[in-house]
Amino acid sequence: MLEKILTSITPTLTPKNTKVHLAQHNGKEHPMDVYLAGNFDNWQSWQARKSFECEYLISLVELPKTKKWLLAGVYDSLQATETTNNNKYKYRYQYRRVNEFSELEGRLILSYKKPRNNYLKLSTCLTGMTISSILEEPMTVGKFPGYKEVDISHQELKTIVTNAIESWQTALSSIAGVYLISDHTEGEEQLYVGSATGVEGIWGRWVTYAKKGHGGNIKIRDLHRNRGDDFSQNFRFSILEISDKQTGTEEMKAKENHWKRRLLTRDRGLNGN
Repeated sequence: MLEKILTSITPTLTPKNTKVHLAQHNGKEHPMDVYLAGNFDNWQSWQARKSFECEYLISLVELPKTKKWLLAGVYDSLQATETTNNNKYKYRYQYRRVNEFSELEGRLILSYKKPRNNYLKLSTCLTGMTISSILEEPMTVGKFPGYKEVDISHQELKTIVTNAIESWQTALSSIAGVYLISDHTEGEEQLYVGSATGVEGIWGRWVTYAKKGHGGNIKIRDLHRNRGDDFSQNFRFSILEISDKQTGTEEMKAKENHWKRRLLTRDRGLNGN
């Protein structure tokens, strides 16, 4: 079934002349975050080895915590240039998207139990791949889900802010409130409670986190100094309580302090006051 779809779109693409890139977390970024941010092609172009020596490349992005993969794109005209500008990645690939597959990009989801290798000949993995579903629309950062359901990664927040996604901006700028940042770094799990008032509400506050990661908070800035630029990659953002934007600063601080006490974020977390 899958082979028929691929070859019907581009007859010159065959299992023998095509490689599959199974893109997973590289220790620094998750490719799904990169894909949703629109930076996947550049991210993929840096390789430690000549991994894409083939006529065609099919790139699949892991859906976190599943054995399913989203089609990011199909590429040809792959050429590797050796570079000395990056210590980790020795090669930079130039390639072009095969536009005939654009209707399936971000929509086609495959099921596949991946072996250890991330770069496989299509002929090797084709028999184990099945079509799980084809989405009606390409996968993107979704519409605002409601205040109680907000639970987004730092990369998703950056994507939302960079693209000024209207449903999120409208919702978050309409209210003041108390928010939670949870750091899911293994062995260093901590919480931070903050609050936002003012004209732009929570949106205005979260924009600063999207741009700098730390929002000016002392203990989070310490994480930046200790961990380096990737300090916020495991942060998640959620909302604990919402209020009218007319809520006074003192009242909002009292709400913030209530959550700090309940969640022990002064004693065991990232709140310094």
